[in-house]
Amino acid sequence: MTDPGDDPRPETGPPLRLEKAPAGGARPSPRQLLHLRGPVLVPGLRPWIAWARAATQWSRWSARASRSEFWWTWLLQVAVAAVFLVAIPLALGQGRDLSLPVGPFGSVLGDLALFTGRGPGDDDKSGVYLVVWMLWCVGTFVPTVTLTVRRLHDANFSAGWAIASVFLPFLQLPVLIMLARPSQPTGVRFESVPDGALGTGRGPAGSSGAAGGAGPAAPGAPAVRP
Repeated sequence: MTDPGDDPRPETGPPLRLEKAPAGGARPSPRQLLHLRGPVLVPGLRPWIAWARAATQWSRWSARASRSEFWWTWLLQVAVAAVFLVAIPLALGQGRDLSLPVGPFGSVLGDLALFTGRGPGDDDKSGVYLVVWMLWCVGTFVPTVTLTVRRLHDANFSAGWAIASVFLPFLQLPVLIMLARPSQPTGVRFESVPDGALGTGRGPAGSSGAAGGAGPAAPGAPAVRP
């Protein structure tokens, strides 16, 4: 009997589409979706799956994330920033200069202005809402960074690009373009294969079995295309 938290496929498998069940298996449970190691293509009507995966996989660096996983979370970050940095100051009549920064990590550490405008106030923004915004940034910073790293891996780019964009702001736009690149099969090179994945029909760099040759898949394991 399979534990609900077990990963129903190897980490190096192809992206799992949630709108259809995996080959040879039943539709994953919500708990399984949170713990799948590889990229998941999130349907447009269920963005909370992307948000939950970003939160529960906050410490996973050597893995991949699909474009839908990344962009739904990126949009949430920008939407929250728009509320706290633009909408609330306008409603309270505060702030001289209003802007909505964006970058590879959403609006956290962003240097690209998605919006700039003149506020109705004569002084800088202040209030409890700014404290809430800072707490949001602190709480979501690490999950957002690791998600960006996994998305770069899925597009076959090194995490070094994300790190460099923090210190070299002119790289933020090129990194955003990299993050929009489709999944690349060669991105699997950034993943760590968990114990037991070898011998399920596919190992790192396309090898299989203990000796690196083509080995049979484990009984009952879903078929994985190379």
